[in-house]
Amino acid sequence: MKNRLEKNRVKETIKRGDVSFGFYVATPSPTIVELAGVAGMEWVRIDWAHSAVDLPMIENMIRAAENYNMAPFVRLNLDEQKISSVLELGALGIIVPDIETAGDARMIVNAAKFSPVGERGMFSAPRKSGYGAVDGASFKKWTNEEVMVGIQIENVKAIDQLEDILDVDGIDMVLSGRGDLANALGVPGQRNHPDVLRVEEEIFQIARKKGKVISPQLDPTATDFQTKITDWKERGAQVISFGHDLPIIKHALEQIVQLAQAAKAVH
Repeated sequence: MKNRLEKNRVKETIKRGDVSFGFYVATPSPTIVELAGVAGMEWVRIDWAHSAVDLPMIENMIRAAENYNMAPFVRLNLDEQKISSVLELGALGIIVPDIETAGDARMIVNAAKFSPVGERGMFSAPRKSGYGAVDGASFKKWTNEEVMVGIQIENVKAIDQLEDILDVDGIDMVLSGRGDLANALGVPGQRNHPDVLRVEEEIFQIARKKGKVISPQLDPTATDFQTKITDWKERGAQVISFGHDLPIIKHALEQIVQLAQAAKAVH
């Protein structure tokens, strides 16, 4: 039987001091995940917080990621049952948005990790262990070593308590959320407002100080995309997101139509 307990590609890249690339998938489609694998991405974040996916679809999207040796992550709201479910299916990490307190962070870790790190309950035959082919002790050890826990800091309350939040053992990665930050700071829709950028930098500065991985999100359609990657690498980012599949697909289609319309207009 194939060894189900593989190394987490993202963690291996971080250990090498390199940068890991991936993007969010909001379309309920294993095909989009496979296309990311064909393109060479190391990970995908299946977005259960802002899409129409469900658990059976998440399972198939995880399978698609595994077929291309990508690390499947799932973004989902703070729900201990859902966290346990996606990890049992095979997610190698979770991203929980909009947390507010150290208590929230502890609940996330408790749901994702086994003792002594967390309090996750043991199931004897999850998909990730080959439906029980891997013994419980090995599965527990692997989970606590390889599964990553990420949190998004998106509101003023969390910013004020960030040091306490990041003192919770078991948090691996910190993300911001510019859209929600902009709303919280009174500048809705202005993702690049100076106040949003200032607060994001404060979040990442504290995260770096606490030894956490930082994961910014970039716009791959921007003209300065490559420069931004270099800038963020120099600022210590080791996991960089290329945003969502939907805007990327939309942009590609718009480019195709614009080129076609321009060609049609030529006499």
